[in-house]
Amino acid sequence: MSPYTKAALSVIRMIAAGLIVLSLCLFSPDLFLWLANRPAHHPLVLVLKAMPLVLGLVIFWKSDDFAKRLTKDLD
Repeated sequence: MSPYTKAALSVIRMIAAGLIVLSLCLFSPDLFLWLANRPAHHPLVLVLKAMPLVLGLVIFWKSDDFAKRLTKDLD
């Protein structure tokens, strides 16, 4: 694996990890509300808050393909 591919892979995985952490930060108030026995938000709001988590997991899963596709001309 070339150094360009390794660098692209680490940047892509860092972006994916950032999206996953963002989603966890968005869900933390809902977790505290649930622990305090208060009603949660509307289900649509919870689905919208889960989108960065899903996107981050997909990007992390496909990061090797993305990195190879981005750096195929640099090798």
